[in-house]
Amino acid sequence: MKKLVFHILCIGLLSLPVMLHAQDSQSTVTLHVVQRGETLYRIAQNYGVTIDDLVRLNGLTDPGSIDVGQRLLVPTAGVTTSGSSLVHVVQPGESLDSIGALYGLTGAEIQALNGLPNGAIYVGQGLMIALPTAAPTTVPEVASLDMPPAVVHTVASGETLFRIAQSYGTTVNAIATANGINNVEIIYPGQRLVIPGVEPPQLTAALPAPITGFDLSPIVLIEGQAGRFHLQSSVPVTLSGSFLDQLATLATDSSGTDMVAIFGVPVGTEPGIYPATFGFTDATGANVSLTANVQVVSGGYFQSDNIQVTGDSSLLLDPAIEEAELATLRSFMSVFNPERYFSGTFGLPAAATITSGFGNVRSYNAGDVLRVHTGTDFGGAPGTPILAPAPGRVVFAGALDIRGNATVIDHGWGVYSGYWHQSAQYVQVGDVVTTGQVIGAIGATGRVSGPHLHWEIWVNGVPVDPMQWTVQPFA
Repeated sequence: MKKLVFHILCIGLLSLPVMLHAQDSQSTVTLHVVQRGETLYRIAQNYGVTIDDLVRLNGLTDPGSIDVGQRLLVPTAGVTTSGSSLVHVVQPGESLDSIGALYGLTGAEIQALNGLPNGAIYVGQGLMIALPTAAPTTVPEVASLDMPPAVVHTVASGETLFRIAQSYGTTVNAIATANGINNVEIIYPGQRLVIPGVEPPQLTAALPAPITGFDLSPIVLIEGQAGRFHLQSSVPVTLSGSFLDQLATLATDSSGTDMVAIFGVPVGTEPGIYPATFGFTDATGANVSLTANVQVVSGGYFQSDNIQVTGDSSLLLDPAIEEAELATLRSFMSVFNPERYFSGTFGLPAAATITSGFGNVRSYNAGDVLRVHTGTDFGGAPGTPILAPAPGRVVFAGALDIRGNATVIDHGWGVYSGYWHQSAQYVQVGDVVTTGQVIGAIGATGRVSGPHLHWEIWVNGVPVDPMQWTVQPFA
């Protein structure tokens, strides 16, 4: 089979090293993680490049739409190499030595090139790789993760089938036949094409036996959002782990070889690198451990709300009442249920306008800014239906002091959703709900300034941005 020369491509859900063929021996790139409030224009200005540069390099189809946490390749100048420039994005389980083996370099050479004083690397980090002019165009054989058997190419803006075929050393007809394309002149950005007869490039990983696969999604974590570890083993294992001072409770399939842990990054987590540690015990009693350094970036929660409450609602500002109610919620929203009810993305809980976002900092009655908004608010007239955004089982349906009439749904795998301030509740504890089922109505019960739905999602006992779940699947 043919070996693959690196180009910008997508294989399954794994990020791959990105090769930029330097035309003037001066080209290199850096990686930028999009922050809240940034636009492509602002990013281009900060780096002294054009929007067109970013669009072409990243194959963007809509320059006006970029997402928080999205990773963009940015062209920079001033770094000279003797051949091609390459950025390798570190994957879970990789080390400097195993990455070096992929490119015919030593770990020490990569460490020196990237100015790493102690040699520590983290998942999602972009490492510059300088290759000589005579570097081979095939990928060396190294230990690999569990890769799919075919290369899948994601069409970038401006690409043609002829150009794609040239990149992989195959023919237009071969690609057209493999993908059932009748008109070879019609392909579109974002289209995924199977490339026949080409062996996928192999990622390097230093995974201890019996662990065969380890990935993280998203690869760079954002304060206030959820993340997902996925581990695989060749034999059944008992697994334990921890991340951000949380015990990582893992869901395991019936074979005992496929494990998932979903966790929340609490609001207030400082940007930085944090270790995720896992321990494995197999049937023989043998123990192995695995640690990956994981990057957390700021959620950019700077929006401030001043809420005016009067009458009985103002009495509910007592911190002791707040903490007692949180303790009640934690008692059932921190329980791990190994059964999963949800799949894919969540729907929205109401056909209403968002009036306040997750992570907003809040003051009440013009007082000190002491609280963080741990959900998303939907404004609506009293009686507006509240919908279950995903399947699950009701574990609480009753009245709370601050949250008013409240419903909590267990979606499994440590994922819960809460619906506060309802005027009416149509489900009770033990009910199994389906996506889109009406579970209640928007109201103004509890500590409120007006009728609205406050929607929360908790993961592993941590409130996270519920809107992330409407765009990113975790199962």
